[in-house]
Amino acid sequence: MNTATAGYALICFDGLNLLINQHAIVSLENMVTLRDGENEIKASEIIKENACEVHSLTAHLGVANKINTQCRYIVVLQADEQRFGITADSVQSLLMQDPELHYLPTCMSISTSPIKAYIQVEERIAFCCDVDALWCHINSSESRHEYQA
Repeated sequence: MNTATAGYALICFDGLNLLINQHAIVSLENMVTLRDGENEIKASEIIKENACEVHSLTAHLGVANKINTQCRYIVVLQADEQRFGITADSVQSLLMQDPELHYLPTCMSISTSPIKAYIQVEERIAFCCDVDALWCHINSSESRHEYQA
């Protein structure tokens, strides 16, 4: 993925299409090359060099101890000074510099959500996601789950 020329990446994050600025992507790990036969692989072992945790939407945004084998990629993102990984079903580079954003209707807008707008990409709807806001959302989600436990 060439981040110098492309502006955005379309990431399918556990079934949710997210439009993310490519400059926020630190690395992209392909699960096919990382699998070790039929052994279970821990997320922490996969991205040791990036020293960050991998999160999964299907695991309620918690840290993924084991990688869902249906996920094809792990995308490591940089938010301010925090690196974190997310599982992804697909990753596509988009050559768009100024996407035409449509803001969410007021009745669908949630103040704590990292999604504030959407865009139509080919025949799909992608939700524009700020990486810093996504990290805050994941971090606060983990805090809520720890508090409830």
